[in-house]
Amino acid sequence: MGKLFLEIYSIEEDVIEAPITTVICLTTINFLRTENIEINFVLKTNNDSGKLSFLLHNIVYKIIDKVPPPGSFCECPVFNYDDGISCVAGFCAILRQIVKCSDKSWSSLLGFRQACLDACAEVSVWTKFCEIDLISAAEHCLENPPEYQLPNDLARLESHLSLPVRVHNVKKFKNQEHKYVEGPIFLLTDLLVAVPIYVILEKLNCWDENILPLTIKWLHTVMEKHNFKKQLNLLIFERENRVKLWNIVKLANESLYKRDPARYKPRHKIFTQQVDIDKSMALISKINLFEYKEPLESNLSLGSDVPCPDVPLSRCERKMQQLLNLVKPTICVSKNGDVIVDFCSGSGHLGIMIAHFLPNSTIILLDNKENSLKRAKERINALKITNVYIIQANLDYYIGQFQTGVSLHACGVATDLVIQKCIQQRANFIICPCCYGGIKENHIVKYPLSKEYEYAGLDERGFIVLAHCADQAGCEQGEQGMKAVDTDRCFRACNKGYNVNLSKLIPVTCTTRNNLIIATIPNEICK
Repeated sequence: MGKLFLEIYSIEEDVIEAPITTVICLTTINFLRTENIEINFVLKTNNDSGKLSFLLHNIVYKIIDKVPPPGSFCECPVFNYDDGISCVAGFCAILRQIVKCSDKSWSSLLGFRQACLDACAEVSVWTKFCEIDLISAAEHCLENPPEYQLPNDLARLESHLSLPVRVHNVKKFKNQEHKYVEGPIFLLTDLLVAVPIYVILEKLNCWDENILPLTIKWLHTVMEKHNFKKQLNLLIFERENRVKLWNIVKLANESLYKRDPARYKPRHKIFTQQVDIDKSMALISKINLFEYKEPLESNLSLGSDVPCPDVPLSRCERKMQQLLNLVKPTICVSKNGDVIVDFCSGSGHLGIMIAHFLPNSTIILLDNKENSLKRAKERINALKITNVYIIQANLDYYIGQFQTGVSLHACGVATDLVIQKCIQQRANFIICPCCYGGIKENHIVKYPLSKEYEYAGLDERGFIVLAHCADQAGCEQGEQGMKAVDTDRCFRACNKGYNVNLSKLIPVTCTTRNNLIIATIPNEICK
């Protein structure tokens, strides 16, 4: 079925020292008795960040020096399929993959429409809480145990468990309590959350039902009814011996599904009132916005063998025009042997076309949607293209080197995550943004992006007003909003030493989201 690669810090007599994410993967495999995965440990230098020891009971494994591609392009944990060209990366995605590789009787762990933990942390408060916040809280407790104050994330979970159940068929479960963390049904989330919660409670010797009645009741259910205690007993770490009087913060009853407590209330989310737009536009009125220029071109002959986009005939011509607008400058800035990443690739229309025109380059299709990448793999096999890798992951898990990043209509914040990744790698980027109204607060990118907008007095909320304005497709004010948002992106690239070109797709009628940002490192623009 495939190979799983997990980081460890050390191993001695079947006891490993490893990150919490590795331990959670192993407890899940042990619990599900998964046999269709080859487990490979990769030794990593110890960074003293929340490590756990774990007894490898009934675990068959290998120790390797390095991860082979395409998994080598990503952070561990990573799963390589046996086809040699595709992989899955990202903690929650790996846990989902473990379930899929296990006996079919466990498929219920993925919940309604197999969607448990499917949303990425950038858009889902719940996934971020499980994948990032709770893991960080457990790591912090292992490194620096608190004196009297319990982690806030324990309070968030306790508050979450006190709220009414929120499930797709709510009438069936009306008036039922949170028997499990996502409602009345035992899911993969329970296996994930149980490990960091158990580590925190055991480390701090805090099993006080007066403080955390719902959390402790839930954890006992998982440990006793589902016999997960057997897996938790394989964890090895020091415990606090003395009993303390613990304090826990009081939080408002905010659902972890609906919104983060720090976000604006719904009544404040009407950003597109004209008075707000005028205020934001006035703040940047003294800034010289980027002017549209001619895009970079390359001599490109279209033969009969050019892979056409797999879309309905009514859309085919416009889709082809969109793709060629990005393919031409990509060819212009690329050279033999380059690695080119098609971020948010979907089913791979752009990356596959680039692979056709640049057979001596390596093209990577990166997206977090499994079904879209399945279609991409089918097209690659049908076209017999051999210079493409497929990675199912969020782009923050991608750590490989690349020379050019491309993206066609990455939604909202995703465009800025692509730009950030390219700047970190000192890579060229060629991007056509989309869904400006999808720009919102997140834990990775802060707005505005440029010092020019910041110095003009535009704050994050004011910038989001501009983004919502840019979603008014087809009108003059919408065009001004698009130009304002993309100018901020261009300024950021310029401040990082890039040569930047802001242009329009040709013809402009091929899509309403027709801005094109081409940013190249010096000396990379074709002559």
